[in-house]
Parts: sequence; structure tokens; C-alpha cells
Amino acid sequence: MANKLEYRIQLKDAVLGTSIIAAGGKCHVATAGSPDKATLYDKDGAALANPITPTRGFLNFFVDDTVASVDLYVMAPGGQFVVQAGVVASGPNEILVDTANKRQLMKIPFSYVDDAGDATETDTGFDVPNPAQVLDRLHGAGLYVTAIDATETIDVGILSTESGGDANGLLAADSVGTLGVRIGTNGALYSSNAPHASDAVTGKSISYTLTAGSDTAKGFILLPYNLV
Repeated sequence: MANKLEYRIQLKDAVLGTSIIAAGGKCHVATAGSPDKATLYDKDGAALANPITPTRGFLNFFVDDTVASVDLYVMAPGGQFVVQAGVVASGPNEILVDTANKRQLMKIPFSYVDDAGDATETDTGFDVPNPAQVLDRLHGAGLYVTAIDATETIDVGILSTESGGDANGLLAADSVGTLGVRIGTNGALYSSNAPHASDAVTGKSISYTLTAGSDTAKGFILLPYNLV
């Protein structure tokens, strides 16, 4: 396929040294240095949805040859979260996943470029692993804002169209007007600073909602969690 670069990457268990071949997981492919989604293609040149779903732990996609490198935000099939920055088509061709570590941190990109529209809930494509405990602001739930949007805020939650979902159930009306790491404001899915248990509700899809008028806000949602 002309003018495209192919990426072929296998998730690998860092403890056992074996390939991860379980079903599931997600990978947000971003243009390097930005949370914005890269445009992805399959082997026939057709558009691929981003985030993509690994096949037996294998990531395969193409980008335009003008894209020098990408950043990968990966939820492994076992619920572990891995960030691999500055990946080029020639490698690395394996991503190591620490399957022994029960304490994890989701770093989920958000951007006005990729949201569903003003004040519209956007599905990130990532799900809370089940079973797991999502930890609150006292354990570091919050934001890493890389591009500010004065006077605007963001909600983070579980997709409200799902049973038990709440669009601001994890982070409620947090400002995107200041650069850097910000401690979040607990949403209603945390009860008295207790963790949100993923088996407590049917809904698992993580969403964000930027307020109307957001036209520059970018960054990352930070959600610490324990795998059970």
C-alpha cells in the first residue's frame, strides 16, 4: 500500500516472557507528543476505528508516511495499562506488560479535536476492567492538562447510556484552564471517598464531556485502580 507505514506489535507478558494471546484490550494510537488520535488504516487502505482492539494481543495498523512516530496508550486484555511513547514503524515490535502488578494507572487521552461535540459525552473506547476498584482523588484521580481552555471544564465518568452509568461519576466539573497535573473532584460513583467497584454496575465504558465552547482543551485523564 503506497505512502503508508505498517505497525506490527505484540503484547508480551513481562513476568512469564510469553506472548499475550487473550482476547480483549484497547489501544489509543496518538500522534507523537499529542493526545490527538492518529488516522489509522487497515492493509487494504480502509479507515480503522481508533482506539483499536488487539487480536490475540497483536496490534496491526497503518499510518500515513508523513507520521514519523506514534504514542500508544494500551489497555491489555488482563486490565493492565501501558504507555509506549515515540514508537516508529520499525519498532519496538513488542510491548511488555507487567501482569504481576495489581496497582495500575489509566492515562486516557482527551482532546477537543476528537470529542463528540460541544457538551456531548464522548466514549473514550476504554472500559474499566472487571473486577477492579477505581480509586478516587485521594489516590491521584485527576487530569494532566497539556493545552488549556480558559473557563472550560471536563466531566469524566461511566457512559450515561449504560446501566448504572454517570457522565460525571468519576471526575466532576474539573477545570482545564491550568496546565499540568491536577487533582480531580470526586464524582458520585465514589461514595464517601470509597473506591468505585466495577462490578457494582453494569456500565463499564469510560467517557468524558467537555463544556460547550471548548476549542483548545487537551490532555489526559488519570484514573488509578486496583485489579482484583
